[in-house]
Amino acid sequence: MPSFFYGWIILAILSVVNFAIQANGMFNLGLFVIPMCTDIGISRSLFGWLATTRSLSGGISVFILGRLVDRLGSRILIPCSALVTGLCMIGIGVSNHIKYLFTLFSLIGFAGLATAGGGILTTVPVAKWFVRRRGLAMGISTLGVGVGAVTFIPVTQFFINVFGWRKAWIMLAIIIMSLIIPLASVVLRRQPEDMGLLPDGTSKTDEVAHAQSNVKDEAIWTVSDAIHTRAFWLLNAAWMLWGLPTGGAIHRMAYWIEMGFDAQLVSFVFTIDAVGFTIMILAAGILLDRFPPRFVQAGAFAGVILSLMLMLVASHTYHMLFSVILFGLSAGTNIVSQTYLWANYYGRTFLGAIRGVTLPVYLAAMAIGAPLTGYIYDYTGGYQLAWRLFIGVYFAGLLCMLAAKPPPKKSLYTHTT
Repeated sequence: MPSFFYGWIILAILSVVNFAIQANGMFNLGLFVIPMCTDIGISRSLFGWLATTRSLSGGISVFILGRLVDRLGSRILIPCSALVTGLCMIGIGVSNHIKYLFTLFSLIGFAGLATAGGGILTTVPVAKWFVRRRGLAMGISTLGVGVGAVTFIPVTQFFINVFGWRKAWIMLAIIIMSLIIPLASVVLRRQPEDMGLLPDGTSKTDEVAHAQSNVKDEAIWTVSDAIHTRAFWLLNAAWMLWGLPTGGAIHRMAYWIEMGFDAQLVSFVFTIDAVGFTIMILAAGILLDRFPPRFVQAGAFAGVILSLMLMLVASHTYHMLFSVILFGLSAGTNIVSQTYLWANYYGRTFLGAIRGVTLPVYLAAMAIGAPLTGYIYDYTGGYQLAWRLFIGVYFAGLLCMLAAKPPPKKSLYTHTT
């Protein structure tokens, strides 16, 4: 089968994986803040530490997973991760002690699927199968994240309302395992070269297509080479600054509910957020293929800044609506541009290893943001101070992203196969 067709089949499977894992995504986690804190009797900051535990353990595991995905691909790793994630979610649904919850959340993080829209397990394979169409391909595969969020926000709220938060965790776990494990274990492959093919639908026997595919001229950066470039550190700084407020985003639903908005209305508006998130995932992929990617991501920073400003002055439903939509559009751009920028700047050969040392920076920042927001709430009685702080953090990230120009051409290693 030509890599053009097989590559798109892989995109479809990865999109399903990204869809299913949103049953345990950041959007959904926010729905559990109030019922779990009330039932178990824990503070908002302690709940934030649960999210932190998941992010930190995920940051640790990607050091290993990044290298494994380069060597083995995702065919084995994704089904194993889905199994561990599902079993841990079932455990959360039956746990009564906070120490068990911390253990289960950490195991979910170690499994590697519950971070950044599936993290490196779903994004690295796309970069390996596509070069010229990389932005569009990443948009399509990541589309499942948005569709999953749109689907699972109302579904999860329904599960919680009708069956309670404990049974909701169990039902979502069954969905994840039944969708991901059989599909991923049968179809996925590491990269087209393993099948005698090349990225973007070209064949090794087709020299004309090979010359046009840009594969010959693609940069090959090792981790040790990449860390000596200015762009490497600026990109890391930008996404560290993005991650800190993003970790605190799990409190956004609780904020709007406690502002006096009906919980069902908030759930509906956040579904619209997820729709905008979904649309922007595909749009961002197209934009990244056509415009300098750092400018596209800079637009995402500007969007979340405006979203937080609206949160501070909110007094009407339309304030919530515009704020939530802006946040969703910006988040949709970010989720595609992260892997795209690293692949665009440093190539696909060692992308897993490079993401294995850069993604932990982002995840660690997210890990700090969740409990920090909770502490601010516990000690001030509200979230306003957190939103003001995060506006400044996002603005600093915007400046770093604008300054992150691609590495100079003379520093690139040229592929000569």
